[in-house]
Amino acid sequence: MTIGATDRYEVVIIGGGPAGLQAGLILARQLRRVLILDGNRPRHSATLEAHGFLSRDNIPPNELRAAGRESVEQYETAEIQFAQVTRVRREGQGFAVEARGVRGTPNRHVLAERVILATGLKEHFPNLPMLRAFYGTHIHSCVVCDAWNKRESRIAVFGVPEAKTLAYRAAQLSRIGSHVTLFASERQVPEPDAARLRELGVAVDRRELEDAVGDRATLTGLRTADGEIVPVDAAFVLPGFEAQLGFLDEDIRPDLTEEGLVAADGSGRTRVQHLYATGELTAPGPEVLIISAGKGARTAIAAHRDAVGF
Repeated sequence: MTIGATDRYEVVIIGGGPAGLQAGLILARQLRRVLILDGNRPRHSATLEAHGFLSRDNIPPNELRAAGRESVEQYETAEIQFAQVTRVRREGQGFAVEARGVRGTPNRHVLAERVILATGLKEHFPNLPMLRAFYGTHIHSCVVCDAWNKRESRIAVFGVPEAKTLAYRAAQLSRIGSHVTLFASERQVPEPDAARLRELGVAVDRRELEDAVGDRATLTGLRTADGEIVPVDAAFVLPGFEAQLGFLDEDIRPDLTEEGLVAADGSGRTRVQHLYATGELTAPGPEVLIISAGKGARTAIAAHRDAVGF
């Protein structure tokens, strides 16, 4: 395929969430020619409201992204397209990016001097068959984002087997809920930490969970492996997370941290020249949306500065 002048960009951003859109806005305001490719499969598609975003508190996430796209697209050097990136390979000092159009958009094959990865993470949940039915309404993953809405509720906390911060989450929620139950093995929460949580009024239950149960669309409890149903009104789950970077050719894949996040400096630079990562792809992983947006701004400034050369 012949690449024309209109298919050459200074920066291609892969991912159109808060981090990617904020990066695009900053770069467009520096007159950089930027393309944002968004697969339109946001991790929080089941979430009804986004919280804690200054001036946008309680906004549905799809409306937040739409407002972000509108802000970016007002700049003539910026372009946004719904497309699923299928391959990124090295091309000279930059990259060739191939993407499959979605929602009726055309396929793209473009060249980029720099690429910013803002694809977010894929979640892996504990094996509770009905968890998804309540996810985004009664079961959430972000305590800082959603706990306020569950104040004075009976709240449960649980996570994947490798979860490491369940004790911290339960302690956070002890000041929010009317009663908090932490479901965790001793491997997840050692007994000394469990004793401290009990002092805060948190019930520590060592049993495995079998499923979430409810009446119609309302969560009413969690069923343990021995068949007991523990009544709860809401729950917070700590998923496992995975960076999906299979579209990158092997020679340009960045290093990963022990937690599976993209290894990058404080501004998003990876070990691969001209390849950046931002948002929840980088340590410490998922955070409130306004922090992801801020990380996107920081990475955009770094990419712009690197391009200037000073």
